[in-house]
Amino acid sequence: MAARQSSGGRIKENVASEVPAKNEMGRGFLRGLPNPEELAKYEKVIPGGAERILEMVETDARHRQEREIQEARNQIRTTRIKQLITFVLVLVAGVFGGILMVSGSELAGLIIVLIDAVAVVGIAVYGGKIGGV
Repeated sequence: MAARQSSGGRIKENVASEVPAKNEMGRGFLRGLPNPEELAKYEKVIPGGAERILEMVETDARHRQEREIQEARNQIRTTRIKQLITFVLVLVAGVFGGILMVSGSELAGLIIVLIDAVAVVGIAVYGGKIGGV
């Protein structure tokens, strides 16, 4: 077994090989939760240890769920802001093109309105993702 230095300057045996590894989710247990046999071993070594491990896993799961919910809310907010900015830019470009057409620059106004319309169709079709990004 390898040795490692503890914070107090003493050398301790490395017991990492004796501690069960985290289970994979595919084996039917929660992430980070040892299987029942290993959990029983922990309980024998440290009375109340199994309960502490369960609480730790539950706390971790709750924290992960809260982060995922917050991430989803942030993504929704970002999407709404992008939609609002796109709407305003399309509206401004359309109004500007219309003003140019009314004021005598029909060709310039028409080009701006057509570019604006193509951009709106492109956003509707491709969802704002260009080049696979």
